[in-house]
Amino acid sequence: MTRLTFGIPVYNGERYLSDALDSVRSQDLDDIRIIISDNGSDDATQEICRDAVLHDERIDYRRYDQNRGGIWNYRNVLALADTELFSWMAADDVKRANFARASIDALDAAGPGAVFSCPRTQIIDASGVVYEDLNDTNMGLDASTAHERIRNLLRSQASHPMYGVIRMDALRRTRGLRQTLSDDIVLLVELLCIGTMALASEHAFLQRRHDEQTSVLGVAATSWFAPGTKANRSFPETVADVELYRGVAHSDLPMREKLRSLAVLGPSWVLPRWRAVARDVASAVGVNPGSGRLRAQRAAQQQHRGTFIDGM
Repeated sequence: MTRLTFGIPVYNGERYLSDALDSVRSQDLDDIRIIISDNGSDDATQEICRDAVLHDERIDYRRYDQNRGGIWNYRNVLALADTELFSWMAADDVKRANFARASIDALDAAGPGAVFSCPRTQIIDASGVVYEDLNDTNMGLDASTAHERIRNLLRSQASHPMYGVIRMDALRRTRGLRQTLSDDIVLLVELLCIGTMALASEHAFLQRRHDEQTSVLGVAATSWFAPGTKANRSFPETVADVELYRGVAHSDLPMREKLRSLAVLGPSWVLPRWRAVARDVASAVGVNPGSGRLRAQRAAQQQHRGTFIDGM
């Protein structure tokens, strides 16, 4: 039986989609399923997908006439999957041929206590050139307690493991992706309430950084999550903080461990990011947040040199 589904949500992804599709079609694990959810693209995305379907029967291509937003699309590929394991695939990333086997082997070796796995990750630019190896060997997402795992994740801001291989039964125990910025971090926190992450030692995931991705849009990214939303009244950073608390509260952790996990959210995430919440307020009252965005861009450039940033 097919164990793994790759879910590819896409909207106007013609620039990088062919590379992304080729990478999952070339996995050294043949028994996979590939689901593409096209959110009403009006570029060459449809032609690229339909051509791929003609040459690969493992692909299930679904096209929708209306753009319902990025989160809807990410949720949709998951809803269409029915395998034991699932892996989101952004339409601008690349997964090397050893990604599936390395991730599954690491997950199997770690046992049922591990609910997701991820291989070593490198960052590529718009041209596909590797310019950074993420320092992801000591993330600490295999710690014995949930509060330690959550603290380690938030301090590293390591969002890329969301694109690893996840047990479907664990995903169903979470609230799923939330319609907010840092949705990947919120989901990973909920998964870490359930179990650990297994790290595959091989470099097998290439995450792309480019000027058009959501993570560089700031408050304006709200329109990616929910088209038609007024970005200046959405309080995206504040909502993300609230969702982190709700995610831990939703978990099945014993009360003592749940309280310890809730306690690490403030010092590890909320307080260090207080300026982001301040920008929410400034945007809502009509103050130009441009200077805040500049500081955020500078911080992101520093993070590129030695830590992690959002890859959604």
